[in-house]
Formats: sequence, structure tokens, C-alpha cells
Amino acid sequence: MRLITDNLYIISIIMIAILIILSYIIGRKNSTLKYVVPLMVGILSVIVFIVSFFIGGWTGMGVGAISFAAFISSLISLIIISVVEALKGKGNKNIHQ
Repeated sequence: MRLITDNLYIISIIMIAILIILSYIIGRKNSTLKYVVPLMVGILSVIVFIVSFFIGGWTGMGVGAISFAAFISSLISLIIISVVEALKGKGNKNIHQ
């Protein structure tokens, strides 16, 4: 059981890193697009989680677990991006005053 949870942690950490990198690559031109990537992954993971119930068996449970990890990763990356943007905006206000 420990091996499974360790793998989900690794998957989550990799997904968080990929989502943050993609968000900043896409968000260079338009800062509001930074939030779109994690939101889309979150919506897609909820859809895949619902579909996993129809797959059934061990395969469905595996798909559900990975989609749950993707959902949590999208939430964490969205929080990280929001906090970094808020701190960046706060830092810019202090410099210009």
C-alpha cells in the first residue's frame, strides 16, 4: 500500500511542476491565461473521475486514483500561482511608492 501512495505523491509533484511551468509559459503574454491551465486540468480530472466509475474494476479504480491526484495537483498549482501573483503584485506596489 505504501508503494501506491508514494507513486501518487510522485505523480502529484510532477503534475504540479508541469502545470506551473505551462501556466507561466502560456501566461507570459496575457496574465489571466495563467489560471486557465490548472482550471482546465481540474475540470478534465473531475470528468475522468466520473468516467472511472463506468469503467469499473481495478482499472477504473486506478484511473480514478490518478484523476484524483490530477485534481489535487491542479488545486495546489492554482493556489501556488495565485499566491505568487499576489506577492508579485504586492512587491511591485511597494517599489513604485
